[in-house]
Amino acid sequence: MRQAPVIHLRGLDSSIGLALVERILRTSAHLVVPREKFHEMSLRYATELEYGECEIHAADEVPFASGHRLMLIGLGPFDKPSDSDDGFEIDGLEVILTMPAHLGVEVDTEWLDSHIIVHDLLPRMKDLTWSTPLFGQWMAQLNAQEIPLVHGDTEHWWVSDIDVADAFVRILMSEEPFPSKMKVSGRRAWGQSQTIEELSLLHARTMAGKTGDFGIEHLTAAPTPSIEVQSLIVEPSTPMSRQENSQQRPDLSPIHDVLHRIDGDGWRPLVPIRTALMHSLVEYIE
Repeated sequence: MRQAPVIHLRGLDSSIGLALVERILRTSAHLVVPREKFHEMSLRYATELEYGECEIHAADEVPFASGHRLMLIGLGPFDKPSDSDDGFEIDGLEVILTMPAHLGVEVDTEWLDSHIIVHDLLPRMKDLTWSTPLFGQWMAQLNAQEIPLVHGDTEHWWVSDIDVADAFVRILMSEEPFPSKMKVSGRRAWGQSQTIEELSLLHARTMAGKTGDFGIEHLTAAPTPSIEVQSLIVEPSTPMSRQENSQQRPDLSPIHDVLHRIDGDGWRPLVPIRTALMHSLVEYIE
C-alpha cells in the first residue's frame, strides 16, 4: 500500500498558498509548513485536522528526505534556519517552483525539478504578487466611481486560485512527477472590455448589497459573456513580436497531459470566471 505523501510548502503568505493548504487538508497527506506558520494553521484548521486524514507538521520536526515533495510558491526567500546545510539539495527530493507570469522574473532552473508559470490568476485575497496589475487599477477606478480604462488590446486567460490549487494537489498526491516546465492559465481568452463589463456589474451589485439600495439594473440577469474555449496545444509561428507573444495563450498541454495520466480528467477549470472575479473584487471593496 502506498504511503501518504509528504508535502512541504514554502511561501504561504499568498492566496495560492492558502488555497493549496485548504485543498491538501482534504487529502491523507502529511503537510509540512514552516514553524512560524504551524501554530497558526493548527488553530485555523483545527476542525479539518480533527475529522480529516491529513496531518500537519512543523518543518523543524520533519526535515527534507528522499521521496518528499517541496513546493515553493512565489518569489521567496524560501530557506529556513531549520533546514540542513544541504538546503534543498537532497537526493530524491522533488523541488517545484511556481511563480506568476506577469512579473517576468527569470530564474536559474538548474536546481529545480519543475518550474511552473501561472498566468492571469484571480486570487481570493488582495495579493500584489499574484494579482495582475491591471486588476488593481480597475478596482481602484471602480471604487473612485470612475470608468475603468482599457490598456492596449492584451487579452487575459483568467483562472481561479481554487482550480490551480486543485490541479497541483492532484499531481502532488499522485506518483507522477511534475513536468520540468509547465504553464497554467484558464482556457478562455477574455478581452479587457469583457472583463471590465463583468467587474463593473459585480462591483455595482456588491455596493448595492452593502447599502441595500438595489435598482432594477442590479437584479436583472447579466448576459453570459461570449467566450470561446481554445485548443490546449499552442504552436506559435516564429519569430513572434512581443505584442504577438503577449496575445498567445500559454501552452496547456503539459498540465493537461499529466492530469489526464493521473485520473483521466485533464485540465478542466471548474470555477466560473464570474465567480472567481467576485471572489477577487471583494478584497478591494472597503
